[in-house]
Amino acid sequence: VLKVNNLEMQNQLGAISREPKWAVAFKFPSYKTKTKLLDIGINVGRTGSLNPYAILSPVDVNGVVVKRATLHNQDYIDSKDLRIGDQVIIERAGDVIPKVVAPIVEERDGSEIVFKFPKICPNCFFEIERSEDESTVFCLNISCSERLERSVEHFVSKVAMDIQGLGPKITKSLIENNLIKNLHDIFQLEVGPLVEIDGMGQKKACNLIKAINDSKKRPFSNVLVALGIAHLGIESASIL
Repeated sequence: VLKVNNLEMQNQLGAISREPKWAVAFKFPSYKTKTKLLDIGINVGRTGSLNPYAILSPVDVNGVVVKRATLHNQDYIDSKDLRIGDQVIIERAGDVIPKVVAPIVEERDGSEIVFKFPKICPNCFFEIERSEDESTVFCLNISCSERLERSVEHFVSKVAMDIQGLGPKITKSLIENNLIKNLHDIFQLEVGPLVEIDGMGQKKACNLIKAINDSKKRPFSNVLVALGIAHLGIESASIL
């Protein structure tokens, strides 16, 4: 990490929400390796965005086995000319996030398949839409179960309402059992129905209700972040 070696200058430069303006990290070039692009899947984000991801033949990338990598959107796939069945070069961007760098075009044998983005949501089969100024495609169904799952996961996260015990597995069960149909249903949960869910139990249910009640004491800035408003992070919410 390279830093400004003067405390007065550091104070003048200041910092943004999570990092100082007077320091920058230098990272060595990422380790790259080859694997096969087995398929391209789609998941639905909390805003309804349809996010493609690469399903890869498992490969060790500098000590970590990588099976998946984000592909961002259709434009990203098209710009790199990625095809299902390609041999591809992958890396861990910043030695953390798996990334598909490029296909190995010279190794194609003609069996590769050009990916076509779905015309409906693959989860709820509702219509989708792409705005003229956006590269992302959105599911228009606000009741899409996968979209709701992601919304709840964000709502209960540490930066938002910080509800301990309401992880992805429990969230999925609550939605499947129709106990959560929208965000405010979280605050209507009761111990009785929770106990009926597999793997919950009386003690776990009571702890979850306590955590939900405790979350009502969070600052209103956390509530704003929890709503998942586009471009609104914790710092902007605190200022508002």
